Amino acid sequence: MRRFYVGMVIILVFVLPFIGMAQGRTIEVDSNSEIIKQSSQLSPGDVLIVKDGIYKDLKWILNVNGTAKNPIVVRAENGGEVKISGDAKVEIRGSHIVFDGFILNNGARISSEWKSHGPGLIAIYGSYNRITNCIVDNFDNVKSAYVTTSLNEKGEVPQHCRIDHCSFLNKSTVDQVINLNNRIHKRSNTPAPAMYHRIDHCLLNNPFKKKGNAGGGIRIGYYRNDYGRCLVDSNLFVRQNSEPEIITSKCQENVFYANTFIECRGTMNFRHGDRQVLLNNFFLAKNEKLGCGGVFVWGSKHLIAGNYFELGSTIKNRGNAALYINPGAENVEHALGFDMSIYNNLFVNNNGYAVHFEPLRDRREQWCAKKKYRFELPHDLRIKGNVFYQKRYFKKDFMFTSQTADELGTFEGNYFFGTDTGFESKVEGMTEYKMKLKDDKDGVTQRPDELSLVKSEEMQIEGVDLDLGKLASEGIKGAPLTESEVGPLWR
Repeated sequence: MRRFYVGMVIILVFVLPFIGMAQGRTIEVDSNSEIIKQSSQLSPGDVLIVKDGIYKDLKWILNVNGTAKNPIVVRAENGGEVKISGDAKVEIRGSHIVFDGFILNNGARISSEWKSHGPGLIAIYGSYNRITNCIVDNFDNVKSAYVTTSLNEKGEVPQHCRIDHCSFLNKSTVDQVINLNNRIHKRSNTPAPAMYHRIDHCLLNNPFKKKGNAGGGIRIGYYRNDYGRCLVDSNLFVRQNSEPEIITSKCQENVFYANTFIECRGTMNFRHGDRQVLLNNFFLAKNEKLGCGGVFVWGSKHLIAGNYFELGSTIKNRGNAALYINPGAENVEHALGFDMSIYNNLFVNNNGYAVHFEPLRDRREQWCAKKKYRFELPHDLRIKGNVFYQKRYFKKDFMFTSQTADELGTFEGNYFFGTDTGFESKVEGMTEYKMKLKDDKDGVTQRPDELSLVKSEEMQIEGVDLDLGKLASEGIKGAPLTESEVGPLWR
């Protein structure tokens, strides 16, 4: 299976502002005091080079503004040779700033000065900023995120920021690795502004298990009526085990594209918000004992297409499946999963169900009864062009449901082999097809060429320059990412 890279259009959106920019000053600094002094005097096009070394207790505030054509660049003299440690923080309060090439480790912040869901170790307050080629590794024991986009004192939402080619490692404290925020007040009838951020080509490897809902890899937004319109693509998650949510997407219209998840003890969650997109992602686990996850879906009008699921272990307390569709009530905190498209996915040798349509049902029924909401099971699902294959000794049905296929929705052009569908009777649109699937050089099982894909409906998300309908119609592209393809380019 050939390698697949995100369309050049998206890459150029972020690269072009740094090509052919006017020449500003180049300033070299080698002490905390010089960093702070010179940072306050930077102008568009300036490059601040921090000399190699360890900078302890650096409180670095960048409150200056570049422009689209002439950003301000602050970078390490040599990538990975500038380390920020101790009681440190980085605040990017201006706009059009590039923060490039630093390592943050061996921290010693004061716990009382930080809180979970507050500003992160690197806090971005302005728009059009970029964090690139950095590593944050087990910084300290303080409860805060590694990176946040945070509203400023005026309540203004940062927009159009990028976090790319970074490695976020060994976080052992409460709060997510990355938090993207677009509201201060938790309750409001007015949707928060869209963020339009991008996270790409990053490595997240945080294997330390934390108790409860303590913070996973990435959180986007807070509430279901807000808009994210963020793109999370081409990232590698390896043993991202810190809580049951690898990613929690808590607002509308986010896109997750071409990411790879390897032996992560949690699920990628569409937690709040409708019209979210999951395209061309790989969910993999060879270990049969860990309890690894795929995707848990709340809400409606989603597009889940061209994803690959091969999980040698699944999560028992969620119902042992690769894909979970939530039962519940419409448009509430634990929202019913309904009215969505599930196209052209490949489910191979999962140690559990391929799809579970009633995960945590007892809990959801009790919660709805307490709140006096109408409890429902998933419905109006469009399940088309998927391949379900089992050649291992795992022998659960491909689907768990108490409903008929007609009650669930529309089935069309799906193929299965190796175990039963999970329905009591034959389902039109689910064809048993004796197939021998072959692995490619990357160890990924390939979809047989003779099994046709289905054409997806058109879908577009404002601010995300991808033809989502076209990509959904093409099935799985490329291969799982490796560590050589993500993280800092200077490695």
